[in-house]
Amino acid sequence: MTGADRKHPDRYRNRSEPDGGGPVGDPPSCLDADAKRFWRIFAPELPWLQKSDRAILASASMLRARVLGSAGDVNGALVREYRSTLGCLGATPTNRQRVSMPSETDQDDPFSAFDGPRQ
Repeated sequence: MTGADRKHPDRYRNRSEPDGGGPVGDPPSCLDADAKRFWRIFAPELPWLQKSDRAILASASMLRARVLGSAGDVNGALVREYRSTLGCLGATPTNRQRVSMPSETDQDDPFSAFDGPRQ
């Protein structure tokens, strides 16, 4: 966090987020029952996730199932991987600062799609 966007706003003016493909949806069939349960817990906890985040969300769901459901076979490497995956999802306080949610006013305004940089 260097503040470069405030120092040099012209560098960031025309950047836009890629379309994530819509909501994450239901868990994939390849996940076991525990991982599917945690997928359904993650989805409302992390409302900014999109369809394009499904792979990392599946990984996080499997890891959460192992960390919370295992009977003593949790080791440091597994916990580190889980923590790293949570960071990729923006699910930690530090990483959440980098998450940008679409503004609600843009979603409610049917003409917001026509807004663009003025020339």
